Amino acid sequence: MVSSSPVAARSAKAKPSPKAFGQAVRTAREKKGLTQAKLADKAGLHVTYLSGVENGQRNPTLSLIAQLARALGLKLSELIALAE
Repeated sequence: MVSSSPVAARSAKAKPSPKAFGQAVRTAREKKGLTQAKLADKAGLHVTYLSGVENGQRNPTLSLIAQLARALGLKLSELIALAE
């Protein structure tokens, strides 16, 4: 039997990859006119960690994603939506 629940429908969609999320962070950062160093400072991260996020080499926790969103002046949901 095929489920028609919203949860099943969401699970069937492709999840954002670390690479797609990193590109979303980079795009938002550049749109705000911020350097990696400035965004890292505003988010309380080391610049090499932020670089790894932007390059898809790091898979940040939800709390770090929230820190990045705040530093970019975005809602958490807005930043995640950019990666979808």
